[in-house]
Amino acid sequence: MASLSHDLKTPVTGIKVTAELMQMKTDLKRKEAKDGRVTYAKEELEQLYADAEGIRGKAEQITHLLNDLFTSTLDDLGEFKVNCQDESSEILGDVVRSYDDRGLARIGEIPAVLIHVDKKSMAQVIGNLISNSYKYANTRIDVDFRLSERYLEMQISDHGPGVSPEEIDLITNKFYRGKDWVGTDKDGHGLGLYISKTLMNKMDGDLIAESDGKGLAVTLVIPLS
Repeated sequence: MASLSHDLKTPVTGIKVTAELMQMKTDLKRKEAKDGRVTYAKEELEQLYADAEGIRGKAEQITHLLNDLFTSTLDDLGEFKVNCQDESSEILGDVVRSYDDRGLARIGEIPAVLIHVDKKSMAQVIGNLISNSYKYANTRIDVDFRLSERYLEMQISDHGPGVSPEEIDLITNKFYRGKDWVGTDKDGHGLGLYISKTLMNKMDGDLIAESDGKGLAVTLVIPLS
């Protein structure tokens, strides 16, 4: 809890500093304007856009941290509940696109079926997987689907360094981080995959991680209606 709370300070500080710089730039422009009209050069507009995008990205980082913190705490108390409903499988593609800020995901054909899920929990799971892929692989992300008996299997794969065979069964444990990443600049607390698997289990599904040393493939086993 203390560690996660401490990490929230980093993006919050970044937001404050960026916002203050944007205020200073716009205030300077206002003072330079003689007729009340403010004009910006193309380079200045691009910088302001980049600053705004930085704020949005940091806010998204805060959202992920808070979701993990909140969900983990409720799970510890045995109070976390999911509210599953029938949803079109098309929402899965929509969720991927909403979290894929870098445009790295390649979404395969989605079978037209009804799935029985908690939409918010499903979004948190997919968001965690994409965030992890950005952080540890930063490669193309392949999103593929196939029907299997009473389930829709959604596989999210990257092409990064993957996970060693002796660790693959441990990465969904609470607070577990791969030994190759401990002590590096890759921030994390070993909660994302743990929470994602917990949420999938609560929706009567599952999360299965596999790696052949050339990337990590995570399969979400999603119940059909």
